[in-house]
Amino acid sequence: MSTGYPKRLALGLILSLAIGLLVVASCNTVRATATGAPIATMWGENSAIQVVLAGLPYFVLAVCGIAARRAWIVALIVTAAFWGYYLWDIIHYAGVGANIGIGILMMASPAAVTASGLLAYRMDWSRRV
Repeated sequence: MSTGYPKRLALGLILSLAIGLLVVASCNTVRATATGAPIATMWGENSAIQVVLAGLPYFVLAVCGIAARRAWIVALIVTAAFWGYYLWDIIHYAGVGANIGIGILMMASPAAVTASGLLAYRMDWSRRV
């Protein structure tokens, strides 16, 4: 283990929590603005789980010691795509009850985001070798 790993790990863990909070806060703010509801009412019992789901891929990148910008940027882009679609769906959903499909998609999204970040890191790493 290199001496820089603990510092990178600590920074990565802080970033993973910050990214998770920022994603959920942004999504809740846009939803509240679009629906006319107070922002405070968007934070519910599931918000902590959403923060964990949004921040989990960055936690994995941090634990793996990946500090390559490309991996983090690709993961951010894929996160924005998933959460952007989720936001669009919850604002425009006209059905009755919960949309089970989007729920399953969002629960699986950390795996796809993590895979995209790791793949970007692998592609970046193979160019250096």
